[in-house]
Amino acid sequence: MLKNNNWTNEEVINILEGCKIVIDDRDRLSEHLAVLEAHNDGIEQAIIQFCDFDKDPEEYHDAMAYDPIEKRIYVTGAPLPQ
Repeated sequence: MLKNNNWTNEEVINILEGCKIVIDDRDRLSEHLAVLEAHNDGIEQAIIQFCDFDKDPEEYHDAMAYDPIEKRIYVTGAPLPQ
């Protein structure tokens, strides 16, 4: 079955993982290494964001949720102990 939309967080994470550039020969790619690593770092940040959406707000202080009306991300987890 093929999908065009309505992705699960797990599916988005898998798609993003597939967008990373494999850096297998660091010496040969040394002049481009910073750009390649920055590309992968950006993708990794997106993956972390989607992992935060899957966290249980009762257990994790950094659990997040998206409001599609306001198009904003909110922290929904419990506050850190004071």
